[in-house]
Amino acid sequence: MPSSFTSTCSNSEVDSLKDLLENEEVRYVRKGYGLITAIIMVAFSYFILPSFMLPIYKLLPYENKYMMYGGGCVIIHELTYILANLVMYLIYHAELPFFERYKISNDPWPWKKNPELWKVQLKKTIKNLLFNNLIVVPLVASPSFFIEPSIETSIEAFPTWKQLIPQTIFFMLVEDTTFYWLHRLLHTPRFYGAIHKKHHEYINTIGIASEYAHPLEFAFGNLLPAAIGPLLLGNCHIYTIYMWNVIRLLETTDGHSGYDFSWSAFRLLPFSGSANYHNFHHSHNVGNYSSFFTYWDTICKTNTHYWRYLSAKEKSE
Repeated sequence: MPSSFTSTCSNSEVDSLKDLLENEEVRYVRKGYGLITAIIMVAFSYFILPSFMLPIYKLLPYENKYMMYGGGCVIIHELTYILANLVMYLIYHAELPFFERYKISNDPWPWKKNPELWKVQLKKTIKNLLFNNLIVVPLVASPSFFIEPSIETSIEAFPTWKQLIPQTIFFMLVEDTTFYWLHRLLHTPRFYGAIHKKHHEYINTIGIASEYAHPLEFAFGNLLPAAIGPLLLGNCHIYTIYMWNVIRLLETTDGHSGYDFSWSAFRLLPFSGSANYHNFHHSHNVGNYSSFFTYWDTICKTNTHYWRYLSAKEKSE
């Protein structure tokens, strides 16, 4: 498909830098006023929020690196996941037109499509989430209680936006690369049936599905990619790590939410994916292996099916 396929919809083939830039332009334009909201959210998170968090941080046992890293990361993980999905629960059940216009699939939510089957799936999901969050997360974090982490916890070194922005971007790039290749590995016959198929029980995803996974996948395919960036960088401030954990959990909840919100702050990133991008991975079970970005999928031609699907869909509208 030539890069001049259309000026109003995405290209079905991305074979050149021009194609990438055209798709990026369309993606940003389509966000509309949501783009302004996303920019405000990002600016608040990096330029204003740290000043509000500093007084709270002073109340923590910041001199205890073991507790701040191990215990702190576990608490941040659990609180963020719970709060993010409480918000999504309210959005799902409010059924407000303001939110429903961003719904990706025309299929009804699982609790409406088949209430009895949903009760079974929900019970199964809750058991898995409890095990992953109450057993696997503390287990993965446990070494930090015995080995002094290479982090900064002092108030004097509390990070500003000049540290937060480049460091969290670095974490995103490392996480996306690690996640892509591990995720792709999980789709090979050797690992899919035994491990990754569990996550794909959700064909059209919802927020809680983000951490519904085989414990081995959860530990090595979810938690590990997020931890590698801070470990590689070393000696960054614990607040930066907390912020990164929140970013990663909110991003994956957003990506599994079933809504493609125009104001999603994560989609401000150049060559980023979307909830629609990841929902295609679940609904078609092919390609789109990345988390934050799309460049690995593009380089390895693992999002070609998605671009073709999107192009055909837009041509028919």
